[in-house]
Amino acid sequence: METYAPDAAPEYVIIRDFTAFYRLGPEQGRGADASLPPQTRVKLLRREMGFSLVQLEDLRTGYVANENMAVAPPRLPQAVGPGLKKTDTNSKKRTAKSNGRPYSGPQVNDTPLPDPSAPPPDLNIQPEVVPDTIPVPPDSPASTPKFRY
Repeated sequence: METYAPDAAPEYVIIRDFTAFYRLGPEQGRGADASLPPQTRVKLLRREMGFSLVQLEDLRTGYVANENMAVAPPRLPQAVGPGLKKTDTNSKKRTAKSNGRPYSGPQVNDTPLPDPSAPPPDLNIQPEVVPDTIPVPPDSPASTPKFRY
């Protein structure tokens, strides 16, 4: 298992249509949280067998199948014009979408926590009645065996 810091993580690109993205893992008990289109760039945070932990450009993390990713080609340098400073594509996209702040909105398929003031559910489960003593069979007369030696 290889683990990388987000700043030093290698970039990969999604190569298949409708690649499933799981926030908690592929066995999370429900379907995929999102579907990633091809050419989506992700950062590989932890490579595991079958599925790897990745970070999307909006800073969400989740799991993607290894077979649906390939090493991303290097990013092309941007042209620097008069009065413009050179920035990488990733930070420019993040600035355009969220004004430079990390994504902090609700995740896809977030499940709300139960209301703490709500009473516990009534399951109508009756306790099993267990006798205090084991019943003893009635005394029966001793009988001789019914087989020959």
